[in-house]
Amino acid sequence: MEQKYKNLNISKYSLKKNKDGKITQGDWQEGASEMIEVAVAKYTGSLLVGEMAVIGLMYKNGNMYEIYGPREEAMFHAVEKIKAKKRGAEEFHQKFMTEWNKAVPYLPGTLKRKITELNENKLLGTTLKARGYNAPKFAAEVGRTKQSIYGQISGEKGISKETAIEYGKILNVDPVDLLFEKKTTSIWGTVNTLKYTLTDESYAPCQIFASSEQSVVVPRDIAAPNIRAIKVDARGSMYHNQVMFYYKDNAADLEINNKLCVVGIKTKGFMDEELNHYYFGFYENYKGQNNLLNPDPYAKPDEKIILKNFDLDFISPIVATIDPKAVKDNTDAQQFVPEEVSITQQKHDQQLQMLQQEYERKIAKLEKEKQADFEKGQKLLEEYNNAQKNLDKELQKIYKAIEVKHYGNDQRRTRIFGDKLRTQARIQREKEISDLEETLKRA
Repeated sequence: MEQKYKNLNISKYSLKKNKDGKITQGDWQEGASEMIEVAVAKYTGSLLVGEMAVIGLMYKNGNMYEIYGPREEAMFHAVEKIKAKKRGAEEFHQKFMTEWNKAVPYLPGTLKRKITELNENKLLGTTLKARGYNAPKFAAEVGRTKQSIYGQISGEKGISKETAIEYGKILNVDPVDLLFEKKTTSIWGTVNTLKYTLTDESYAPCQIFASSEQSVVVPRDIAAPNIRAIKVDARGSMYHNQVMFYYKDNAADLEINNKLCVVGIKTKGFMDEELNHYYFGFYENYKGQNNLLNPDPYAKPDEKIILKNFDLDFISPIVATIDPKAVKDNTDAQQFVPEEVSITQQKHDQQLQMLQQEYERKIAKLEKEKQADFEKGQKLLEEYNNAQKNLDKELQKIYKAIEVKHYGNDQRRTRIFGDKLRTQARIQREKEISDLEETLKRA
């Protein structure tokens, strides 16, 4: 039996042994039964799925209550079910939190679930170290044994929601940060709102270009698998050092007029290949025409309009702006940023954008080389033509000498012979020039 609860999928069934001793799945058995065991699995799904968890609550009569969904929501729903137990709720809650902290996320495609130490086990220890506490000192502060604190730091014992709230008040941190890692994303691009940016190529004000990878902590209220971030690097601008967050969902159907947005357009490259360029600014739909305006009040008058009457391919509004240097992070968040073990979608997007920029740089170089070769060829052609003219003058003298030698004063025969020689020379010269021009075209 399966049902939906908020963003969770709940499956209720029973497990029994058949005559051959194999475990089979059957219907949920009605009636009260004691909750006796718990199993937890976490994994990192695809870009759209994100961080998920599967929790199994097993009952004495063989029933299984399985919770599947976003990691945090699954955990809190399991705690609600456990707290509803009539007997031994606190002990079972502690058992669940211990299993929760032991479970390690696995990636799609792995064949085994690794039961090893999880980064989340280190959250309390990292926070205590940042606050200048050791286990004995903190144990005395919270009125617990140092063995208990050591167990929570190592992950042998779980930290409940209530315990996290208690510790959070003492450590001056968000309790959630003692249970879950910080949400992070990569800053895939940089933009200057005031000046042209010269890398290998020239980027206009408000045009986003791929930059070296840098991670930033995402506010939890906007955190999602499809969150993206860019950074403004424009000294003197009101947006300087601001990180802009947006979702990588095309929001063209939403009400986005006169809002700060990231906009994508398609352009044709040197060989008519399709390229994607991205911009940052105020989107305006004026009488059915798409315009993008520079949001910086200090922008030059002739740079106020970034794109005019353009074809819109992608657009998404900015959902948050943050200056990372101005935010005091009480949880020492940089120590919580986990090392990535796979290429995430945002990293893939960043690499794709950098690849396109490298392609455009090489094409521009080829165009410059081709122009240089063309100009060199034109110069050679000019030198060839001048040489031909000089040669024609010398040939005329030779033709005249031959005419006089063979035909003397017979003007009619002399003229016919001279015309024949000049025609042959002209045809040969035109052929050479044509061949040279064709070679230049192919270069």
